[in-house]
Amino acid sequence: MLSCICYYIHKQFPQLKDKVSHNLSPMATIAKYIKQTDPDAKIVFIGPCTAKKMEFQKESVRPYIDCVLTFEELQALFDSRDIDISTLPLDVLDNASYYGRIFARSGGLTDAVKQALKEQNLEDFELKPVSCDGIEACRMALLKASKNVLPGNFIEGMACNGGCIGGAGCLTHEEKDKKEVDKYGMEAYEKTISDAIGVLHHQKRDDL
Repeated sequence: MLSCICYYIHKQFPQLKDKVSHNLSPMATIAKYIKQTDPDAKIVFIGPCTAKKMEFQKESVRPYIDCVLTFEELQALFDSRDIDISTLPLDVLDNASYYGRIFARSGGLTDAVKQALKEQNLEDFELKPVSCDGIEACRMALLKASKNVLPGNFIEGMACNGGCIGGAGCLTHEEKDKKEVDKYGMEAYEKTISDAIGVLHHQKRDDL
């Protein structure tokens, strides 16, 4: 569950808290996987979301995350050490599907859920998603859900406008282009969720 909206539901719509996904967030899920693969690894999550600083202190998440930094904090760290990252060599960032790469924009989670249902052949479940872009859209959807008048059975709530790409900890705060996120997603070597998971399983077998 995306942490910012999870907190909002518990505070403003406590009658709906039993409807919140029990799954760990993407941050905590991948951190848990890394810790299980390498118990000595130190996990630092770097992203645009200030709510992650609260999330990683939760008992269910604390064992997997050692530190959380925003992009702004990371840039401040670079500046304090006079590090110019534009002069550093680039490496390949791989092993994420298109659907893993588009989580940062509003609607990305909904697209990933649709794809996961398709890949698992769960065609007997009719997904009726409501994708909320911004806190006001989230509030309206949750208000309808609390009154049992929401025309959907799945809410994707993005408190920041545009999704995580509009997060408070971003380096720039102008409107972000969602098409750029989709373009980045299309550059993924693994096109499906199953392909990306398969690579991880293959790597894990090679390490044994």
